[in-house]
Amino acid sequence: MFSISFAPKLLKNCTLLLNITKNYCFHCPPEQKPPVVTVLNASSKIGKFVALLLKQNPLVGELRLFDKSGAVCSVAEDLSHIDTRTRVRSFGGSAVLKHAVSEADIVVSVGGCKESSRESYKKSFEKNFDDVRSAALHMIEFNPKGIFCIAKPPIEALVPMVSEEYKKAGVYDSRKIIGITSVGCMRTNYHIANVTGQSPADVLCPIVGGLSSNCLVAVLSQARPKGTSPQKIPTLQKIIGESEDDVLKLYADCQSVCLTPALAVARFVNILLKALQGDTNCVDCAFVAQTGHIGQFLPYMTSIVRLGRYGVMSSHMPKVSGDEAHRLKTAAIIIKNLIKMGESLVTGDISAEENIPERLSVTKLQQAAQASASSSESMVKSI
Repeated sequence: MFSISFAPKLLKNCTLLLNITKNYCFHCPPEQKPPVVTVLNASSKIGKFVALLLKQNPLVGELRLFDKSGAVCSVAEDLSHIDTRTRVRSFGGSAVLKHAVSEADIVVSVGGCKESSRESYKKSFEKNFDDVRSAALHMIEFNPKGIFCIAKPPIEALVPMVSEEYKKAGVYDSRKIIGITSVGCMRTNYHIANVTGQSPADVLCPIVGGLSSNCLVAVLSQARPKGTSPQKIPTLQKIIGESEDDVLKLYADCQSVCLTPALAVARFVNILLKALQGDTNCVDCAFVAQTGHIGQFLPYMTSIVRLGRYGVMSSHMPKVSGDEAHRLKTAAIIIKNLIKMGESLVTGDISAEENIPERLSVTKLQQAAQASASSSESMVKSI
């Protein structure tokens, strides 16, 4: 039993402990707000699939679905019945786009997929640039620090277009503008596994160049695990580059390919969410702005990117073989023209559009690249 004389001392110690606890709590870092992800064109077929996958992602705190059509409200209500923690909100109509993107951590523009294997780059661009540009302008005004991911074709033109809009507004940050190319990696891994007899889940192969037809170059020399026969590489590159068109032909050119792209977008967003929460091992391939000598070759290109709290922390060009370097030079002819097409819409350089081909065959591209083919080896060394 305590003596009466000990009581004041005990009270003093308790008061000191309380003050220490209060001071500690005041200096505790605030609890991190669950990430907000906005899906644009959520009423499109691919938009619905992306939304369905993200609704099941425990890292997503709030999922916002935007579409010009009011039908997005029914999509959101349907998804809300899935018993996961992610909150779903709908935004229907152009007037509420600013509310859909405001304070969102990640904004993803989907939809506008190719509907025919004969659809040209220019037609895809004309179909999609208005939606993407409108979203970019709203991001600039209401959420310039948010990460804007573009998964509409052709990303080789849309990413430069968005970048020019950001530069024009004086808020450009190359880390925040990303073209999602994960579907190219998925298809590459599958086709390698199909040829080598391995499981697609065990194959990892980087891609460079772009994502559109004749723009993607699989870096088979860096694929893991090894096992691709050198004799099969030319055929494999052709299959990988034309895989989307091949599926479109199976759909009889009357539907868009949306299942694999939807999962690819959801996977990339998941990696990005992990990066935002501090995970330092978040790596994928994406179409982003390039710097240094790679930027001199192509100002925008698909490369290996490391993601962080602010978006793209760094980009890396994998070492390529002589054949891959030659293929990349061939693809660069298209990519440079697509970059000009996107930039010219903002800069007003109409003359740049005159060089945009409706569609180029692989044979014509190879002929156009013959003049620079001899320098492929020097390019490999510089990369």
